[in-house]
Amino acid sequence: MSIGDIRKRAQGVKAGTVSSLELDCARGILRAHGGDINSALYVVGLCAAADDALLIEPYLRGPARDVHGETALKALVRYLGLVDRYRPLLRKLIMSPTDLGWMNSRMSAIHLAKDYFKDFRDDELGCELVAIFCNPSDQGQPSARGTLVDILGIRDELGDPFGLELEAGDTDAGYIVKMARQRFNCHGGLH
Repeated sequence: MSIGDIRKRAQGVKAGTVSSLELDCARGILRAHGGDINSALYVVGLCAAADDALLIEPYLRGPARDVHGETALKALVRYLGLVDRYRPLLRKLIMSPTDLGWMNSRMSAIHLAKDYFKDFRDDELGCELVAIFCNPSDQGQPSARGTLVDILGIRDELGDPFGLELEAGDTDAGYIVKMARQRFNCHGGLH
């Protein structure tokens, strides 16, 4: 049984479903902390239930957190749909000026901010995303840009929706900032 093949079916990139026996195989990998943990995190996140969060959480704290923290957080928040449970952690990671817990934790949380804001309002955190986007020396700037575009639902209104042509200057930046400041009631000038 190939966990890589199971992952492809779980992600929908290969035809077929994931059986309960295959899901148990992925759970076993997470319990044993050995093997293709990354694939197992995807399978359990995409195919399991909220109770399986206990199998995923150790990868946010354990010795392998720098390798698997991002996938574990995504599995918990986006795939298992436990954003309410992990909203305080996401907020803490985004509001921190540096990574906390594992490498790229802040960027991981910024990427999950769209899930954070679904049916939830937090203007302070929204304004922090704007501040991150407006700060060219912040490593989270590109992530904040994409996340704000997704949260605001303005991709179709932008000339360069993915921010790929930044060497010519981000001609959409002003519009993104304006719309985000309105959405999150931000005040003050550009940083």
